[in-house]
Amino acid sequence: MTLSRPEQDAADRQAMEWQAQLSSDRLSEAQRLAFENWLKQSPENAAAWRSVNDFWTGLDSLTLSDLYLDSAASPEKTPRLRSKPRFRQAGLALAASVLLLAGAVYPKFDGYLADYRATTGELRTIALEDGSTLLLNTASAMSVDYSPQQRLITLHGGEAFFTVAPDPARPFVVATEAGRVEALGTAFDVKETGGTTEVTVFEHAVKITTCDGEVKEKLAQGQHLQFRRDRINPTARIDLQHAGAWHRRRLVFQDRSLAEVVAELDRYRPGKILIIDAAIEKLPITGVFGIADTDVALASIEQSLPVKVRKLPGGLALLSAK
Repeated sequence: MTLSRPEQDAADRQAMEWQAQLSSDRLSEAQRLAFENWLKQSPENAAAWRSVNDFWTGLDSLTLSDLYLDSAASPEKTPRLRSKPRFRQAGLALAASVLLLAGAVYPKFDGYLADYRATTGELRTIALEDGSTLLLNTASAMSVDYSPQQRLITLHGGEAFFTVAPDPARPFVVATEAGRVEALGTAFDVKETGGTTEVTVFEHAVKITTCDGEVKEKLAQGQHLQFRRDRINPTARIDLQHAGAWHRRRLVFQDRSLAEVVAELDRYRPGKILIIDAAIEKLPITGVFGIADTDVALASIEQSLPVKVRKLPGGLALLSAK
């Protein structure tokens, strides 16, 4: 039986949704069984799944040679994949949908029950009951647990800048997946990404303890380091004006690679930025970008570097060599 266009579109959409769910580290056994049942319901479901899964798997290796790029077309027109005829009309918009669904519905950090959140692109200032304040960066979540013994902040994911009110009787501690950061002074920044915690001290000092018990007794003002559950990386000096630029809704880069700059801009974009041409990944960038509109930053990159930016529906942007 031949499916109608709406029926085929429905199978495609369901396959995309399953791709996002199966990519989540929170996939339950019930969800897995539901997926297997859906897959067996019809040959059309199985075909839709194979196409979406193949498309997603090949996204990392996508280059301009894989695309039909019509130079006379509008910049907003969606390119079409050569090797996936069933998706020619949707093109890379399918990738955008999967990326957005995976990011919006299945975030990578355990912040569903967090006390405070900042959405993508949002900076949020929070005043705590003890007089401490924090600035929550984009796509971040945290919880607060104050007791007579300590002031515990759990950073589920993302980044926050803490300005701590003194209280010798109650240590101020930030817990992450990798360990704990205890304030020995006033102001510091903590960023949690995929099991790696980064700490930058703006005033006074902090003490760091990994989940496995390794201790850094004092990380001082102007110092920065990364740590994981089982190790603490070496300490480095850092430019606090650059590191704290995001507090003022700016990002400052000095001789950083395009890949590094894109990774940082991507945190503030409700969509996805992908470099599809390895030849441009290491292009150096020095500049200041606002985080309120990443399209402005991409336009600046396109004007100053031999880089072409192609924007697609869903906030997806592809960067390639000109």
